[in-house]
Amino acid sequence: MTHNLADLNAEDREKVDIDLHASGIAYKERYGMPFNYRDIEAIIPKAQLDYFKERVEFFRSNPYRLGKLPYNPGEK
Repeated sequence: MTHNLADLNAEDREKVDIDLHASGIAYKERYGMPFNYRDIEAIIPKAQLDYFKERVEFFRSNPYRLGKLPYNPGEK
């Protein structure tokens, strides 16, 4: 398996993109950052909406897989 995303077929690249959007939603929800779910959902192809919703739920239910915000004690 290659790690070069450009070598993936179009369907697999689309799934990677959907996963990035879904994990971004869960990350922003976790830290209370603003985002518009409808805007993100609008850019997902209609054929992949079920997969997108499934991935959002996956990332919401597994918060420990998400990154953490860096701690900077100097900022207020």
